[in-house]
Amino acid sequence: MQELRLVAVSEDGSYAVLTAPGRSGRFSLPIDDRLRIVARGQFSRLAQYEIEVESPLRPKEIQDRIRAGETAEEIADAAGVPIERVRRFEGPVLAERAYRAQEAQGASIRHAGDSGPGRRLDEVLAERLSDLEADMEEQRWDSRKRADGSWLVSLVFTASGHPRLAEWVFDPRSRHISPANDTAAGLCLPDAGLPPMAPRQPSATVTPIGSRLSQPPAEPEPRPQAEPVRVPAPSRPVAEQDTGLASDAQQSPAQERPARKKAAGGRSRRASVPSWDEIMFGTSRQPD
Repeated sequence: MQELRLVAVSEDGSYAVLTAPGRSGRFSLPIDDRLRIVARGQFSRLAQYEIEVESPLRPKEIQDRIRAGETAEEIADAAGVPIERVRRFEGPVLAERAYRAQEAQGASIRHAGDSGPGRRLDEVLAERLSDLEADMEEQRWDSRKRADGSWLVSLVFTASGHPRLAEWVFDPRSRHISPANDTAAGLCLPDAGLPPMAPRQPSATVTPIGSRLSQPPAEPEPRPQAEPVRVPAPSRPVAEQDTGLASDAQQSPAQERPARKKAAGGRSRRASVPSWDEIMFGTSRQPD
């Protein structure tokens, strides 16, 4: 880094004349508000001046947004500025928010329709949180200013292993506080309890699109085959039934009928053929 020395100031005071030791030539440096602040040693004022000139956010706007509940990280990301420029202005505002939360604990509770002041919030909470066996060391108080000038005071506590959030609306002028959600109402109303915890919804398992595209198509399930239709065998002709002959081995031997019927006495019945005497003389011979 090259060293420069101040040798003169212009007649109108708009710039300074600088030289480099051991070199010829001169340099001019505009005298603006930054240079005047540095000359007076007000370096903190220089940081504020940089925010006012280089950033669209003004210090008052930064503090108003922090007072309304925004964090320094959120403001810096939205404005596109380094977070260090925002943190310079958050200290006093955070202290103000903590003070309002502490002040609200000593305010009297007022419900809808009440005409007079009620009990103090800290007294009621001491009893109710003890009954709920809440962890008193894990309580976290905070507040933020609303657009109507009132403050929204919040309390985060743990009861039965579940974190809870209670909120009240606090009016510093009247020093009254009223419940702003069901949890706060359950803590303040004598006959009310805490609202039930909402059940957790099971998360659905979704296969990424890329995985679905890379998987081979599923093979179709085999369809059940229909049983073959059995066609009954055609009925046998009468001649086959009488003679006891089966076509193509279709019937069992037990189902075959005898070819001949036996007559009484164990003899087979045969057709009678007339003899020659019967034909010529009309006589018949005796049976055997």
